[in-house]
Amino acid sequence: MADISLAGLDAMSLEDAWKLSYDDRNQLLDLVVKDGLKNCGKQPERQVGLMSDYFEENLVRMQKIKALRVRCGGFIPVGADGEVPDLDPKVQFKVVFDNIKGALEKAGTSIDRVTNMKIFMTDMRIWKAMNEIYKNYIKCCPTRAAIGAHSLNKEYQIEVTDIIAWKVDA
Repeated sequence: MADISLAGLDAMSLEDAWKLSYDDRNQLLDLVVKDGLKNCGKQPERQVGLMSDYFEENLVRMQKIKALRVRCGGFIPVGADGEVPDLDPKVQFKVVFDNIKGALEKAGTSIDRVTNMKIFMTDMRIWKAMNEIYKNYIKCCPTRAAIGAHSLNKEYQIEVTDIIAWKVDA
C-alpha cells in the first residue's frame, strides 16, 4: 500500500509514483489541489470559505500523479431545453452551478477540484445571493473573481467562465 500523503508523494521517484493505482493517484490529487490553494493573509470575513488568493500549481506533483488540467468555457443559466428557465437570479445561479457540476462530471472530474473561475453578473447588488448558492456547490475555495457586467446575452443574470479543474489520467 502506498503512502497516500503529500510527503509520501514528494519522496517517490517519478517512476514509482507512476506505478500507483488510479485510486491512489486520485486521492493524492485531492491533497495536491487542497495544498495548492493559498491565501496571502487573513481573509476578510465576507471572503472566508469562498475563494483563495492564488493556486500554486506544483508541476512535479501533478506529473507524478498524471494529473490533467481541464479548462472550461462559459456556463450560462439554460436548462436542458436550451432556454432560460426563470428570470429570478437565484434560480439562474443554481442552474449555472448545476451546469458546471454536470459538465465537470462528464469530463471525469468534479466541482471539488476547481482551482479557478470568473463569475460575471449583471447586478452586483445580488452578489451576496450568488455567494449563498455558490457555497452549496463550491467547497474547495478556488481563485475567483466576481465581476459586474453591464449586460450579458439574452436574459442571463450570470455567466461563469475560465473554469480550471483537475483530473487524474486513467
